[in-house]
Amino acid sequence: MTERPEDRLRFLARNDLAVEDFGERALVLLCGALRLREINAVSRRMLALLDGKRTVQDIAGETGMAAAIVRQALLEMERQGMVRRVAELEQERSETMNEATYLADPDVSFRREGDEGGILYDVESDALEVVNPVAAEIWEFLAAPHTQAEIVAHLCEVCDGAARGAVEKDVAEFLGSLLKKGFVGIVKEPA
Repeated sequence: MTERPEDRLRFLARNDLAVEDFGERALVLLCGALRLREINAVSRRMLALLDGKRTVQDIAGETGMAAAIVRQALLEMERQGMVRRVAELEQERSETMNEATYLADPDVSFRREGDEGGILYDVESDALEVVNPVAAEIWEFLAAPHTQAEIVAHLCEVCDGAARGAVEKDVAEFLGSLLKKGFVGIVKEPA
């Protein structure tokens, strides 16, 4: 079987994660978001293997599981905010901003404030950003890399009745602002 590019993805556990094992299950506390997740023993083993150097293929080999299953599990843990993809980020704008793939800076913490939105905080720059509920949705969506078009499509799906043109404009402005402040980066494509 040939290796797929997705099998070369590397992940790390998020810095604000606390894990407590209970036999065949484990509880994961996402400290920044104050969320609790339950995972099974296989997911816990995968989480323990994440060092930012091992690829999906490496973890599949160590666990005896198919790479597709490992990849799917890690992508789901990424969606839930437990792990983050290892990626080199650029902070500079390019001419092809619409085609760029954006990712939330893993060193920026986020705390949801109920239905009011949330707070972003970058400890390195001591920058704080209060965001509305739509911006909080974008931030959480950027736990995994996405293009501007994917973000717009996601918002149009979750925000009933939103005018696509207005969403495109707002997303472009918001991404530009977050990029300028260093809260998100553009994923460098592998050479």
